[in-house]
Amino acid sequence: MRKAYRFLALTAAAMLLFACGGAPFASLGRRSSDWISEPTIVTTTTVPITVPSVIRSDVLRWFNDTIVTTAPLDNPVAVEDEIFARRAGDLFIQASRAEMLAILPEIRFPATVPFLAEYVTSQVVFDNDGELSSDPVATFGIWSSEPYTRSRSVAQLAVLEISSDPEAAAALQQPDGDVSCARFADRTTAVCESFSVEGRPIWSLTADNGTTLVWFEGIYRYELFGRSFVPLQTLQQMAVESVALADLEPLGG
Repeated sequence: MRKAYRFLALTAAAMLLFACGGAPFASLGRRSSDWISEPTIVTTTTVPITVPSVIRSDVLRWFNDTIVTTAPLDNPVAVEDEIFARRAGDLFIQASRAEMLAILPEIRFPATVPFLAEYVTSQVVFDNDGELSSDPVATFGIWSSEPYTRSRSVAQLAVLEISSDPEAAAALQQPDGDVSCARFADRTTAVCESFSVEGRPIWSLTADNGTTLVWFEGIYRYELFGRSFVPLQTLQQMAVESVALADLEPLGG
């Protein structure tokens, strides 16, 4: 009797399954896929941003161009005397571009300066007797903000010193001209390296606080000091690309 009941129950279950269709288990798992959504993959594209390392120097504001010169600019001696009379203890005396051009017409200035530079200070250097110094004879400070309102170590990006050195400049023009680091043996705190950029011999003096590049142009020796945060490539570009100071338009005061 028990076997007969079991047979009848199995037969009834089979008939019920076939009544549900040809694929009674086809929908298994469908409910779970209805509420478990597929993952969303977010893709991002990084757009490289190129920050310039230099800007043109003709957009700089020259801090000392507001200095009024009463001496005739075609009289270099009178201009020197007027600048020296401005002395207040320091032999590095502020001077305008017009005054510098009157007494140093052949000096040059980098065509580019470090990015973020805004101002330039300009000075003529004298000896105690009122005569022009030769080493250096002129200096320029390149600043990222108004000069002397912030620490030099922060706001002064670079300093260019120009010295009159005709003998060394002439010696370098000789076929056997010495381009070694021997001429800088007295600068024991700096590591010297000599190399050439676009055919111009350049010396690199590296110290803890920055790098100084040295090169010659005409009768002058140029020494460009850049603080440690100024890229060497920027300094090299400044060294090989220069313009006559007279060619820089007085755009700012």
